[in-house]
Parts: sequence; structure tokens; C-alpha cells
Amino acid sequence: MSVKRIELTKGVYLNVVDTPKFKNNYLSVSFASPLSRETASMNALLPLILTRGTVSYPTMEKMSIALDTLYASTINTRCFKKGEIQFCGFNCGILNNSYAPDGCDIIGGTLDILHEVIFRPYLEDGVFSVKYLETEKQNLCDRIAAQINNKNSYAMQRANEEMCKDEAYGISSLGYAEDIEKVDADTLYKHYLELIDTARVEIFFVGSYSEDIGDKIKSTLDFKPREPIALETKVIRKASEIKNIQEPQPVTQAKLTLGFRTGKVLSDGDFYKFVVFNSIFSSSPTSKLFMNVREKLSLCYYCRSVPEPQKGVMLVAAGIEKNNREKAYNEILNQLNDIVIGNISDDELLSAKSSILNSYRELDDSPEGMENWYLGRMLAGMNDSPAEVSEQVMTVTKEDISSVAKEITLDTVYFMDPTLEGEAEDDE
Repeated sequence: MSVKRIELTKGVYLNVVDTPKFKNNYLSVSFASPLSRETASMNALLPLILTRGTVSYPTMEKMSIALDTLYASTINTRCFKKGEIQFCGFNCGILNNSYAPDGCDIIGGTLDILHEVIFRPYLEDGVFSVKYLETEKQNLCDRIAAQINNKNSYAMQRANEEMCKDEAYGISSLGYAEDIEKVDADTLYKHYLELIDTARVEIFFVGSYSEDIGDKIKSTLDFKPREPIALETKVIRKASEIKNIQEPQPVTQAKLTLGFRTGKVLSDGDFYKFVVFNSIFSSSPTSKLFMNVREKLSLCYYCRSVPEPQKGVMLVAAGIEKNNREKAYNEILNQLNDIVIGNISDDELLSAKSSILNSYRELDDSPEGMENWYLGRMLAGMNDSPAEVSEQVMTVTKEDISSVAKEITLDTVYFMDPTLEGEAEDDE
């Protein structure tokens, strides 16, 4: 399954994965811009305030009723980053027109409401509603504050912030409470006007596609042409000195997170070799971290790696007993060194490749998974399908994997130091 990329107008793109597999069509509209501290919080706020009301549907209740009449179509907000690019916007679930017994144009009707959300927001005195804005500011601040409650993801977030402290990638795509509190209705409305006229627009459609649907998308979501803006991610291939960060937290289970520079990014063209490395190292059921650090040595409750293909970084996160800090740290690096020296069995290689191929096949079961795949590919200047990469994966040798591992360097060690007494729980 492949993607077809269509330029609707200058700087506005429609990416189509035509598949009859789903009863619901998936449509997303994202505004892409460089990730920066100055705009991150406002970009995160915009989708929230835009879905609060429009000219025709001034309340969320009225918009919800309108969507319900379209066989329960949905419009959800989104804000995320890939590399050092921030994406904010919406995704929609839309029942295929062929399933409407009354001949209802579900896709056209949902597109009309989405047009309202993007181009005709509810305003008071020529700017966003102060009441709506204050509510969404509080909701977003609450969401940011809640991140600390998930200690596993919070530890990874803090490791990432420290590792990329002086890089755009270290900026949160959700923004910062202190910045959000300063945003007023006039400032956000001016930013909105600039964003919809200047940001690159990426539209994804996954489902049963036709030229008629493409024409509806183009005519309904009638964005103005815009000049291309640079969407780049700065890549640091090797770490310099290792940064050690220790922070106390009121938990019983310690969190050890190692941040690495991988020396490899998706746009290199042979990133599939790193994918096989990562499967052997961490992501397959027989990976070295799982089989040795967790199962054989019982040094952690969980241990996994999370690579970022655009930026060329990888976090290894582990939940451990505090007194196992040094042992777990040494053993994680020992397993990495095992791959460096080529200590990879035939069974490990086969299991790793099988795991990858299974995960690629599963992408066809998820519209969001397909969008994520092709969005990453597009940013890297590529257009290869999961099936095509699967063929490349099968060519990877033990020597390739060892070469990949040799380029990986440790950058940051983050340790969440538990301050509570008692038996630690596996709270992954």
C-alpha cells in the first residue's frame, strides 16, 4: 500500500492512502511549523479554541449535534512533534458514504463543519472568546501538569529535555504553563491568522478515495497558497561529554533513562539497519534488554528503547529498584556492547526481523499508523511503503547491525531518585 501526494495549492498537500479496508474514512489536517518556544504554546492552544465554537455552531453542543446527524462523524484535536517540527490541527472519523442508507453525503457534510472550524471560528469583539480561551488555557495547563503523574513518561520527558536543552527538540509540543498563562485572546487570534496563511498544510486521507472526494477536499478546505517555509531538524551525530541528572521524586520505584545519539536518521536512506538493531536491542520479544536485563538478571521492572528517526536520538527507559542503579546502568551498556562486538545469534536475528515484519503488516490495520509512517517518510524525502522496507529489512546482516551499534554514543543519564519508602510497584 502506497501514498499518493497531491499539491492542492502552493504549500498545501493532500496525501492519499486509497484502501477499501475500513468502513470509516480517516481525514487529518495539520499545520506544520518549526518547533520554537515562542509559538509552541499558542500552536497547542489553537485546535482547542477552534473546536469550542464556530459562526454556525457557536457552542460545542451544537457542533456535536451537527456531527451526530452525519452518522456520528468526529473531529478531534491534535498537537505533536516529529523531529523539530510541530504539527497542530485535527483528525476526523467519517463513515463511508456507501454505508448511508439515506444517501447522506457524510464526507461532504463533515468537511463543511471542518471548514467552519478552521476558517470561521466563533469570535467576540473580533477576537477569540475570552471565556472559551480561559477554559482551554486551564485545560491545557492541567494536561501539562498531569504529565508528572505518569512517572515513566515524565522521566523520559525530562531526559529528553536535558539531552536537547539547547536544541529545538527539547521543547514540549504541548507548550508550557507559564507561557500559556500569558496568552490573551487578541494575541492568539493574530497568531491564528498568521498560521493558517503561512504554515505548511498536510492533509491525510486514508480510506475509499475517489476524485470526487479529492475535489470536495480542495474546494471545501480552500487554503490560500503560501510560500514554502523551512522545516528542518538539526541532527547531532555524536555525543560529547555525558550529562548526569538526578532528581528526587515522591515515588517508590526509581527511573533510569539513558539518552543516546544514534548517528542515524531516517533520511540517511539505510535507517532500516537501525530498525533491525533496535529490534535486537530492545523491541522484539527476544531482545537483549528484555531477555537479559529484565528476565535473566531481574534488574528492572521494564526496560525499553524509544528511538526518534527524524532527530537521531534514542532513549532507553527502565524502572528499577534504587539499589540496582549501577548494575542496571552497566548491564544496559553491556548489552549494547554485545551488539557492537557482533555477539548476535541467528535466532536473535531471525526473531528481530520477524517482529519487524509483523509490526509493518499491522500498520495496514490502523489509519493513524499509516499516516504516521508516511508523514515521517515525507519529512525525510522518502516515499517507500512498509512492504518495500520489509524487503530491505530481510537483507540486513549481523555486520550491518554491529556497524550501526558502533555509531551510538551515550549523551545523558537521567535518574529519578525515589523519596518514598516501601516496596516498589511495577507501574509501567
